[in-house]
Amino acid sequence: MRRLFLACAAVLCAAPAWSAGEGDSLLVAAGAGYRRPVLQLLEDFSRTSGIRAEASFGNMKQVETQARQNPDIALLIGDKAFLEPMGLAERFELLGKGRLVLVTRKGLELKEVADLRDPRFARIALPDRTKAVYGNAASTCLQRTGLAEPLAARLLEVATVPQVGAYVATGEVDAGFVNVTEGQALQGRIGTLIEAPQHCYAPIELSAGVLKGRGDVPAVRAFVEYLTSPAARAVLQRHGM
Repeated sequence: MRRLFLACAAVLCAAPAWSAGEGDSLLVAAGAGYRRPVLQLLEDFSRTSGIRAEASFGNMKQVETQARQNPDIALLIGDKAFLEPMGLAERFELLGKGRLVLVTRKGLELKEVADLRDPRFARIALPDRTKAVYGNAASTCLQRTGLAEPLAARLLEVATVPQVGAYVATGEVDAGFVNVTEGQALQGRIGTLIEAPQHCYAPIELSAGVLKGRGDVPAVRAFVEYLTSPAARAVLQRHGM
């Protein structure tokens, strides 16, 4: 009996602290620009915890609408500066710092954001500046670098970061602003990737917001605890955060 007890204790000690009962589930709404890291986080969390975790994606306005209409959504992931004014979350967990990058289509190169003045960059895409975190960051960067007015006629706004990436990769536009996660995923299908100077846009705090009244849900508690683990940190670091 003693050996059996010690064996059981060893199994319990080896199990992740965020393990939960079978049948638990979790639904997260996140900014589309974070699709890849969020899906990897949820996949790893589900594998180690036994909790079924899924996500929906969109720009931050779409994320807010989803959270208000779907009572199953328990957490939001995005820039805290966008999430906090929604008034939906009871607390936030900081995941990392977002980084704005500029990518060009194949065959075009640049060394700095100011090079966008070159007539070769006839079409420049950015996410929706009022609804998407990196659209707002790109717009701010263009303003602070004095490029907003000279480039106004060349700018093309689309809904999300992945849409910008797709337009650049297919050559529909000559350059586009995305986050570092999307930029890394585009490697091999684009020309140049450069990081925008961090002083040209407001800091982006990638955060997980726990919706009001959901903080004590076991699956939510488990996921928030998982987000502080080395495994979660490794996923985020692989995606530039």
